[in-house]
Amino acid sequence: MVRRRIATAMPMIALLLLLFSGFVLEDWLLGVSFFLLVPISWILLGKNVLQSINRAMPMIALALFLWIALGTGNAHPAWVVFLLIPLSDAIFNRRFNARRAVVFTITAIYLVLGFTIDDFWHPGWLMFLLIPIINTLFFPNTRTFVFMSRDDIKSRVRAFVEEREWQEEDDEEWF
Repeated sequence: MVRRRIATAMPMIALLLLLFSGFVLEDWLLGVSFFLLVPISWILLGKNVLQSINRAMPMIALALFLWIALGTGNAHPAWVVFLLIPLSDAIFNRRFNARRAVVFTITAIYLVLGFTIDDFWHPGWLMFLLIPIINTLFFPNTRTFVFMSRDDIKSRVRAFVEEREWQEEDDEEWF
């Protein structure tokens, strides 16, 4: 009951924070970012909190980035919060396999080289192209449509649609 009240009041809270940021702090651009609290609150105040946090991590990372970048003017170091997206997916879904190890390894190498070598950030991002190359060569995804029969594809689509309908019914009951 309290969760529903908070989610319902969140647009007004975001408006209050916008006006406070604009009139008191004189930073209207920062105040606009508070409207990201509305969808974040709907996701985070659901029934399964860990799954909701994982689903909301792109929105949470964007909100953190905007608050840091617009609030302090330091957009360059604030981009690191976007690394929370794959990290939270690996932690909450407990799916750490060889494909994800390649992603984390290349990202760690990129960060280490970027912080230690001058002017590495710009040409260094090209090393992220190694991720799909290595994963395709050494760890092919056998669950893609290339490796499936027509019946497998139909059953997966049917299961996805049925699961989505069940989630929508659950969301309608919640609000």
